[in-house]
Amino acid sequence: MTAVPFATEPGRTACIATVGCRLNQAESDLLRGWLQTQGFRLVNDPGAIPDLCFVNTCAVTANAEKSSLALIRSVCSLNPKPRVIVFGCLPVRAPELLKNIPGIDEIWTAEEKKSRLEDILPAPVRSRALLKVQDGCDRTCSFCVVRQLRGAPAAVPPEKVLSQFQHLLQSGYQEIVLTGLNLGRYESGDCNLARLLQLLLAQPGRFRLRLASIEPDLFTDELLTVIADPRICSHFHIPLQSGDDRLLVTMDRRYRTGDYARLINKILQVKPDACIGADVIVGYPGEDERSFRHTLDFLETIPLHYLHVFPYSPRPQTPAYGLGDPVPKPVKQHRVQLLRQWSDRRRQAYARRFISTVREAVLEPDGRALTDNYLRLTCEPLPAEIPAGRLVRLMLKPAEDRLAGRVIDAGSG
Repeated sequence: MTAVPFATEPGRTACIATVGCRLNQAESDLLRGWLQTQGFRLVNDPGAIPDLCFVNTCAVTANAEKSSLALIRSVCSLNPKPRVIVFGCLPVRAPELLKNIPGIDEIWTAEEKKSRLEDILPAPVRSRALLKVQDGCDRTCSFCVVRQLRGAPAAVPPEKVLSQFQHLLQSGYQEIVLTGLNLGRYESGDCNLARLLQLLLAQPGRFRLRLASIEPDLFTDELLTVIADPRICSHFHIPLQSGDDRLLVTMDRRYRTGDYARLINKILQVKPDACIGADVIVGYPGEDERSFRHTLDFLETIPLHYLHVFPYSPRPQTPAYGLGDPVPKPVKQHRVQLLRQWSDRRRQAYARRFISTVREAVLEPDGRALTDNYLRLTCEPLPAEIPAGRLVRLMLKPAEDRLAGRVIDAGSG
């Protein structure tokens, strides 16, 4: 199935359906900007069928593949059927899965996606803007397929990042999330992530920056110095994957539990109120009861505040695939449940620390807000004249199922 040019006529409509991570969402924002330059009107109404529909796919996990395929089939079954273009990680990972789906009109390769989005200004649809600054990874983590999907590390040049950043500020966005496949590997000439942040922080205006996930060994002392700026959100996601050093070795991770603990404490010395979260994989080959107990015990010793917990799923063409999947599914499910319960307790305890304090938050639709330190709130009441995306200051108070916030300062543009 070859890519063919498509005509753009006044009034033609398009939509983008996205599966996967923030990086995929950021690329969908770039695609939305490209479609606007091509004369398309973007539609978000779920009841409206556009002329053209893009499906941005994910293939990092087996579940992501299934979700992507289900979404493609759903879009292809619309009546009247739109022109359907599929892109993202699934065509790279498993193009054979797409061959037998009737209704796909075009599949973009990674090169075709890149050529269209190379110099485009993003057009976000959320109250917080995602800004892609990096792609690719050179790590050899035994469980991961992303290096095969995204290639070697590549940084968006700092001058281009700055141009897109200024565009987002001028468009009214006051929280901008820097994202990448391996954000800590940002490197363009002599500009690393810390220096890129300094460049952005030198810009005028009221805004804040949030960082996507950063690998523990890439969180440098230079970066620790930069995050002291109050405009860097007090929220950091540092993947752990396991609290057992033996498993970290077999996973080919570039740190050990002692390194991880020292980093978390260094971050909290700079940002004492920071919310810090981690990814943990459960049921990796070789994770026996003793190894899992090591993870539980390690988590009790460090000041993490939430977890993203994933049951291990073997991925073909990864080093770990040959190890099989020896941990029984019921055992994985039980361990996942234990860690998610641990995460819920830690998250709730962290949130309680901030009752009766004032935090900066970005307003989201439907009367919700997200604080700089990653607390999700309901606003009570929300003044109608304050638009979504605006930074405000909230007095935090308890609510039925989460914290609530009362606006005490709506700020300015």
